[in-house]
Amino acid sequence: MATADWLAADIDPARATVAELLTDPTISLDNLRKAKDVYKTMRILGETADDRCVAANLYAASIGAALLFHGERISRQSDSALHRGLESLQMDKKMPQPLRDLARAGLGALNGSR
Repeated sequence: MATADWLAADIDPARATVAELLTDPTISLDNLRKAKDVYKTMRILGETADDRCVAANLYAASIGAALLFHGERISRQSDSALHRGLESLQMDKKMPQPLRDLARAGLGALNGSR
């Protein structure tokens, strides 16, 4: 999570952690797009399998936050792929609880948009 937090602070220096960044309902859509792109890249280039797993969860969280806070879809992922990603985040006990809660709410927003 240290790398993810460092990247979040780079996106928005007012946020110390990725959980603070992605769970803030006032986050701009532009910053959510940046977060999605950063964590998408980390998902592929992460040094370890754990890094890549964290990044996949944060990629889904970024998309879920855009749906939840802005009613915007910032990905071309299918509904079923987004559902799987958010469900994976929600079930991952290693992820901070605020992000798991975001995943639950994002699933509700996704299901409402179907």
